Amino acid sequence: MIPALRLRIGGLGHWLLLLLCLSLAGQALAAPPRAELLPGASDGDWLLIIEADGQLRGDELSLTPLLRQFAVGRVTLSRVTTEVRSLTRWQIPLHRVASDARQVPTLALGTQWTPSLPLPERNEPQASAGAANGAAPLSPIELQASVLHQGPLYPGQPFLYQLSLWLPANLEAPNLSEPAGNGFTIRRLGDDRWESPASPGMPGRLTRRWLLQAKEPGFHPLESPRFQGRLPQEGGQSEALSARAATQFIKVDKAPVEPVASRLILRQQLSPATGARVGEPVIRTLTLVMEGGDGNRLPRLPQSRLPAGLLARPDGEQQEERFVAKGALRFERQWRQALSAEAPGRYPLPAVDLPWFNTRNGRIEHARLPAQTLIFEAAIPSSEQAPAPVGESLNWVLVALLLRTLWRGGPRWLAFYRLQLALAAGEPDSARWALLAWADLRWTGAHQHLASLPCHGDPAIGALLDNLDRACFDSSSPANAEVDWRRLAKALCAFDTVAVASGLSMLAWLRH
Repeated sequence: MIPALRLRIGGLGHWLLLLLCLSLAGQALAAPPRAELLPGASDGDWLLIIEADGQLRGDELSLTPLLRQFAVGRVTLSRVTTEVRSLTRWQIPLHRVASDARQVPTLALGTQWTPSLPLPERNEPQASAGAANGAAPLSPIELQASVLHQGPLYPGQPFLYQLSLWLPANLEAPNLSEPAGNGFTIRRLGDDRWESPASPGMPGRLTRRWLLQAKEPGFHPLESPRFQGRLPQEGGQSEALSARAATQFIKVDKAPVEPVASRLILRQQLSPATGARVGEPVIRTLTLVMEGGDGNRLPRLPQSRLPAGLLARPDGEQQEERFVAKGALRFERQWRQALSAEAPGRYPLPAVDLPWFNTRNGRIEHARLPAQTLIFEAAIPSSEQAPAPVGESLNWVLVALLLRTLWRGGPRWLAFYRLQLALAAGEPDSARWALLAWADLRWTGAHQHLASLPCHGDPAIGALLDNLDRACFDSSSPANAEVDWRRLAKALCAFDTVAVASGLSMLAWLRH
């Protein structure tokens, strides 16, 4: 037992020694901290920039050695994380208070040390850690580009490209171009963010972002924007400055067959919700919401076969794309159908299934709409309708004589009468459907959008039709908040036989 125990302890000791060696080797291979100095407004002002790989805490950097020779301003800590690299950056304003100060001392940063930097004269190029002899002088402006995305990237999937610039406060005629890359669609995202200098004479920080979408798979270069400006010099002269950050190389994987997104939702709305009577439409609205994907690559929804006797007519389509929080791209598409039945009965709507690729977990998921049954009841016979008030009898007689005399216009006037009834009821969906049905009879051809109607070009009615469209499609506002129903009903009478249309309109509003 004892020799076996010693053997096990000895084997464990070898493993611990091996792990210790690997840990020491990893520390030895880690890149040392980097440091550089940027000049301030006066001879005694400097900006010390220290960078270290990894995500570090601010208190891991000891500033005590600086306090013996410099007055230290407000320290700014920032972290940058990309798919292949992360680093922590300190910006430390310094003002020399000791006349014999000739260099920035080394500082303890966790288990490592920053390099010491000599303070260069103003007429000499500034020094940085690890700079070789004869290196070009550092520019007083600094640019850093980073790609803010983690995980695989697919064509059409949006991601952020961020550019940070450290600029002198007295820079003149600044100009920043746009990033260049033939393999990407590039759009500016939001407003610039400016961080004022930590102390007078120090550089400030400008941050600008772009939203990019790759066009195809591959390994694509992305060139940084070029910054140009002029730095004032003594004697009224100025020095031209130009700088560009390092080029980024973006790897784009081949996209799956399914739509790629970080979030995808499919919704359905029926109006009326359960059904209607034969001859009346049920408006079916399908809404697809996608985040973190490309709406232009979105396929059409799978078309399910409708049951016999149920007819579907396209009733318009709209789509919208906008930016949301943290630079995400939100795409929304909406389809509308007018469903009508030839006979009373129960009509099942098939389920809808749309597979899509979730970039958050790398799995295929499904956006589904369950099956639903519509019930269409028989139309109410004219004999069962409620009797008209006594005051409307004369109107009914006049209308009947007029329709008998001018029988050829009967179908169109019947459609116009139904339109006036829908307007009097203040129902946006029914009014829009009835308006399109009347337009098909009034003007030869099929019409699917209110904006395509010939009467839309009339200034007196174009805005009213737009308000009706907005009441049907804009879910963020009340359905009939902006629709002037009486004014729209009156204006439409001018586009049919005026006498007949006016009588039908008056009759419809009296009935309602």
